[in-house]
Amino acid sequence: MYLFGTRQGHLDSGLKVILALAAIGLIFLIFLTILMTNRFLTRFVVRKIEEPLDLLSQGARRLGEGDLDYRIAYAGKDEFAPVCAAFNEMAIRLKESVERTRRDEENRKELLAGISHDLRSPLTSIRAYVEGLLDGVAKTEEAKQRYLRTIRTKAEDIDRLVSQLFLYSKLDLEGVPLEMRSLRLDTFLTAFVEESASDSRTRGMELTAGPLAPVTVSADPEQLHRVLANVLENSIKYKTKAIGHFRITLEENGHLVLADDGPGVPEEALPKLFDVFYRSDPARKNPAGGSGLGLAIAAKAVRAMGGAIQACSGPDGGLAIEIMLPKEENRHAEDPDHRG
Repeated sequence: MYLFGTRQGHLDSGLKVILALAAIGLIFLIFLTILMTNRFLTRFVVRKIEEPLDLLSQGARRLGEGDLDYRIAYAGKDEFAPVCAAFNEMAIRLKESVERTRRDEENRKELLAGISHDLRSPLTSIRAYVEGLLDGVAKTEEAKQRYLRTIRTKAEDIDRLVSQLFLYSKLDLEGVPLEMRSLRLDTFLTAFVEESASDSRTRGMELTAGPLAPVTVSADPEQLHRVLANVLENSIKYKTKAIGHFRITLEENGHLVLADDGPGVPEEALPKLFDVFYRSDPARKNPAGGSGLGLAIAAKAVRAMGGAIQACSGPDGGLAIEIMLPKEENRHAEDPDHRG
């Protein structure tokens, strides 16, 4: 019995050692498996994200160097696809922002140049006539009155320019409150023609309207009147015929066209007509042609009312200004006193 018990004890001890070694071996195998799996997964994951990260890094570097046309070309369908798409969208918006800033800076420079140009001419005239009065050049009372009338006219030109600049700045800063109303546009246009035809005729411009479809729009009557007056004034100033013609038409879809039979504008200059102080004459040799602010103010007002405006060649070879205002159902429209 003693020998059997001793042998049984040795067997139990050996089994325990074997089990312990097996457990250690199993733990080591598990650890080794985890280590190898970890290394494999790490290498796989790193390889998978390395390419898109390199692309993003390269894209950021290219944008930082000023290459705003750079876009990431990533063909993967994984989670990096929307990231790369967002990067490209950001690059597009950044380029648009930079271009907008550049255009604004160019507009500011043109604005300063335009103000300097359009103030210099009347100021020079005022100074010359004042010096003439002081030096006794105007010896008769009639000559003195003529000098004084010229000074008054030039001072009025300066006052008009300053008023237009103030209005343009308010429109640019959205500082002009709009009183949007439902207007029967055809009725409004008819009233405008009746009001303006006589004065236009005395200045050599025949003003007519038609056909005018019954259309109701949402607009500010005062701003709309200013738009029409500014476009008409532009046509009067630049007409070359003894008697020019200005026609207003309105289609059923709300398409409003203001067209003259003047000298027209070169095709490449049409998109620039609404830029502040822009004149189609690059040399700006015609100071009597106006400040160049009229169409810029008209465009600002139309866009402030939620409409669209563009310039094109007119049917009679002149200039046509096309305007679309927010159209409404033809009901409950006011029969306006068209300046409110």
